[in-house]
Amino acid sequence: MNPSRPGQRPLVSVVMTVLNPQPVYFRQAVRSILGQTLGDFELLILDEPSPRPARALLADTPDPRIRYHFHPRPSSLVDEKNRGLALARADLVAMHDADDVAEPDRLRKQVDYLRRHPDVALLGSQIAVIDAEGKLVGFRAYPTDHEAIVRSMRRYNPLAHPSIMGRKSVLVEAGGYRKYVAEDYEFWSRLARQGVRFANHPEALVRYRIHPGGLKSARLRAILRGTHEVKDLYWRGRMGLGDTARRWGERLLLLLPPWLVLKLFMKTQYRSRKK
Repeated sequence: MNPSRPGQRPLVSVVMTVLNPQPVYFRQAVRSILGQTLGDFELLILDEPSPRPARALLADTPDPRIRYHFHPRPSSLVDEKNRGLALARADLVAMHDADDVAEPDRLRKQVDYLRRHPDVALLGSQIAVIDAEGKLVGFRAYPTDHEAIVRSMRRYNPLAHPSIMGRKSVLVEAGGYRKYVAEDYEFWSRLARQGVRFANHPEALVRYRIHPGGLKSARLRAILRGTHEVKDLYWRGRMGLGDTARRWGERLLLLLPPWLVLKLFMKTQYRSRKK
């Protein structure tokens, strides 16, 4: 497993932001990182005041690779992510959500890929979609090569944030996350305009949980609005007919009730099985 020794810089820093975490999902997310076949990492858990602090849920997980950081005042998800980037000691930073599950080889496969492709600064993966009980309900496929990823940015966000592993120096020098609702899409679009190279691993390395009480579900309509803002900022004038049609379709979704938006999103964006 090759865990890092005390005082030694780890190979990977895994950043997990939490706020009032759901106990079962949070413990599963943490265990999925601690159980990685690549053991040379630190797990940075960024917490803020809430009715259910993450520290209490970590009491029975005394792993020295966990670095718990509590911010005493409420801030924002963007601020938490940037604190994670600043605190990360490794050259490679991986993002992971507090209700998702990493496949056991996720970190190893992404590190190996980035070693083989030194020109790639940001690497995502395909994702498997699970429900509240952890049941597999679908897959989402993303383009794997840089050119296809950048072309896709005119239409949608082609990099799943909780699957990302990136080179810290590139992310920090670009200014980190900014105050947008679709903060990851804005970040990737900004990096694309700066000439940063992307890739997606061809395998699904993360099980992405969609459940009614989750932040992903609650923020879906807000993210749609934020997506339009990013498209206007970075991709206006570069869109083809299909890109424009999708943009108008997303505007129509904002007129529907949230539960129906989530249902349609699940139906149109996730395949029922691998091809």
